[in-house]
Amino acid sequence: MNIKSIAIAAIIGSLGGAALSSLLIKNQQHELEERLIKSPPIVVVDFAKMAMQYPEGASSIELEGLMMKTNEAVIKLREAGYLVIDAGAVVSAPDDVYLPEDFIK
Repeated sequence: MNIKSIAIAAIIGSLGGAALSSLLIKNQQHELEERLIKSPPIVVVDFAKMAMQYPEGASSIELEGLMMKTNEAVIKLREAGYLVIDAGAVVSAPDDVYLPEDFIK
């Protein structure tokens, strides 16, 4: 075999390998995008932190009203397609997935 044949074979092999790799990567990316579309957005609610912010000396009626607001907010999130998780069940999560405190007020 001469050098020209070896060079042509190397180029053809490289192009074939690159094309196959590109095809496999695009397929995997497509599968990942489909999975992300099917996954609901997540919001973490820190119920313990919210309870600590209830006003001191509040009557049981006031506390019940605050808890109702919290439950209504959770229901709205669920109806909007969110997966609502209690912060007590979360080991670690980015700050932007936690429900903002002003959402319930």
